[in-house]
Amino acid sequence: MNIKLIKEKWIKFYKRGFLTGLAVLCFVCVIDQILQTPFLFSKLNSDNFVFTLSFIFFGSVFCGLINFILLIFISIVTVPKN
Repeated sequence: MNIKLIKEKWIKFYKRGFLTGLAVLCFVCVIDQILQTPFLFSKLNSDNFVFTLSFIFFGSVFCGLINFILLIFISIVTVPKN
């Protein structure tokens, strides 16, 4: 188990997952708003705007956590360099 990998790279992995999730969810939301009948998000208006933003934000946090779990798995599988 490579604990050093987690100590050095956890912020990088979490940021990468968070920003990727944020970009993908924002892109999907924009494309979904262009469609006549939205597929994932409801049409944005003043009533559900904050709900949609929180959905995108918490989805991005979840993507960051998934990436962090992937880092833990990578650190378990790899052997530290001496």
